[in-house]
Amino acid sequence: MSDTPIESGTRCQALGPELTIAQASEVQQRLLPLLNEPPADLSLDLSQVQEFDSAGIQLLLATRRSLQAQGHQLHLAQPSSVVLAALNCYGLDAALMPLQQSREPAEESHP
Repeated sequence: MSDTPIESGTRCQALGPELTIAQASEVQQRLLPLLNEPPADLSLDLSQVQEFDSAGIQLLLATRRSLQAQGHQLHLAQPSSVVLAALNCYGLDAALMPLQQSREPAEESHP
């Protein structure tokens, strides 16, 4: 996990390769300082997450709630297909609004 300022008012934190119940407490402890000092939006790079479960979802929701209470936002940067599938399964894909998804542009078909 690395903490990198990406732009004014936003910090970026890379997570992975696992975000499951076995790592949730450790990851939460690493995220806590980012929620308080300095107060800013937080972008989580989830591109390397290969294992993700409901504990990971709970951690994302708790992080979002903490940031919102301070008037800031949580952004998910490049969530892996595993993360996207879990968010979709729980109906949270729109609520957590992933950023920078690696999607191919739709091809137009011409008759």
